Amino acid sequence: MEVETRTQTADRLTYEAILSALFENYESIYVIDVESSAYQCYHESQSYRELQLESRGDDFFAALTDSIAKTIHPKDQKYVAKLLRREVMLAGLAREKYYSFVYRLMVDGQPLYHKIRATMESVAGRPHILFGVRNIDETIRNDIAHHEELASIYQKEQNHMEAILGSAAGYLEANLTRNTVLEISPIHTQPGSTQVPTLPDHAEALTYDQYEQWLCEHFVVAEQARYAEVSNCAYLISCFARGERRASVSFSSRTANGAAQPCRKVYYLYQDKISGDIMSFDVIYDLTEQQRKEAELKALEAELQMSRIHNFTSQMQPHFLYNALASIQEIILDDPQYASDLLGDFTIYLRSCIRAMSSDVPIPFSQELDNVKAYVNIEQMRFGEKLKVRYEIDTADFSIIPLTIQPLVENAIRHGIYQRGPAGGVVTLRTREDDRAWIVQVQDDGVGFHVSGLRQEVERGTRDSTGLKNIMFRLEKVMQAQVTISSTEGEGTLVTVTIPKAGDV
Repeated sequence: MEVETRTQTADRLTYEAILSALFENYESIYVIDVESSAYQCYHESQSYRELQLESRGDDFFAALTDSIAKTIHPKDQKYVAKLLRREVMLAGLAREKYYSFVYRLMVDGQPLYHKIRATMESVAGRPHILFGVRNIDETIRNDIAHHEELASIYQKEQNHMEAILGSAAGYLEANLTRNTVLEISPIHTQPGSTQVPTLPDHAEALTYDQYEQWLCEHFVVAEQARYAEVSNCAYLISCFARGERRASVSFSSRTANGAAQPCRKVYYLYQDKISGDIMSFDVIYDLTEQQRKEAELKALEAELQMSRIHNFTSQMQPHFLYNALASIQEIILDDPQYASDLLGDFTIYLRSCIRAMSSDVPIPFSQELDNVKAYVNIEQMRFGEKLKVRYEIDTADFSIIPLTIQPLVENAIRHGIYQRGPAGGVVTLRTREDDRAWIVQVQDDGVGFHVSGLRQEVERGTRDSTGLKNIMFRLEKVMQAQVTISSTEGEGTLVTVTIPKAGDV
């Protein structure tokens, strides 16, 4: 049995001292003889020991092939094998004191980030590679989370900036404390609207107050006094001191044809964290497009209001009201309970008509279905077995504009079924949904009609389709829905309402 000499003991202790100093808190520590490639592991943590790697051998680099395939994450194996080649490591150590890289080690089936660190030292007069493996998974994952957080913050800042400048005509950045202009963008406005002034040659030498004064004189043609009051450094700094982080002023600019063009300037105020100076990011908005859209919106709202009124008046036909009430009156003595139920249906019908006239706010489809059933119950009282209505409701979990489906059912009954005379017919109301939309269908087996012929009659004014046109208009403008009609003479009609789901408009 070989007994360790004092010299060998001193050398071993020297190795261990060097290794401890260079590779503190490492999972494993290897010493590799550069000339022979023989290696020995001087330290292994419990988790690293469970990988069951050879702790010593004659050729460290030859042993890598099996250990890499056994322990390294599949996506990192080629990368690690390349960096641990003998000539690559020696070239790296010749350039730098330490040779290191990060990879993922598979521990209990989980990829954990580790770092290899190697250095060259002379031991007992021979060059050796001191090689350590350290678990840095927690540090790496914290760094990844930090970078993702920074990326998220940066993206939010970009989104906010795009939102601020999305419809901007121009912007300016200034240091209010120092009364200096930091950056000026060109002013872009609606084509043919605002006449953009040309900056003076000495613009870069102007203070912020001087630049704003020049802009007030050459760009602002209305509300100049108010613009001058708001745009100077003292006023904006006082706003910030009061806790206000934004100031604004509305004004009119000069247009090519001499007209006044509405604009708005917003001053976003903040404090520089390093210098403590009060800063301003000024954005000019050309309100041309906004005012055009507002005018269009007002016109659309008026049109929708008229459509609701026309829809209300078309539904509240006097002959239907009188006939319904007269029929209920006739059965009061014979069947009081039935008459009471019908009065309840009549109330629901009236309430739905009034609601539709006052608002186009969508209601749950279940409420519109109640309106349909109330109307059908009244009609079935009047026409008995001549009218049959089927409900094939696969889904009711969506909203719809009030008094849009009930009139479709009413049209199917009046213009489809009653035209068949004593034979009567069937009206079917069905709903379903797919990935993109909710679908409502009203189908009858009535007399049908020639669709192109109906269009010609409407165009000539010989047939009134105001009610259907109003329904289609409201569904299209408020819910972006599509209404299609197919009909065959002698067979019946199918009306389909397709309501897009959110995000599919």
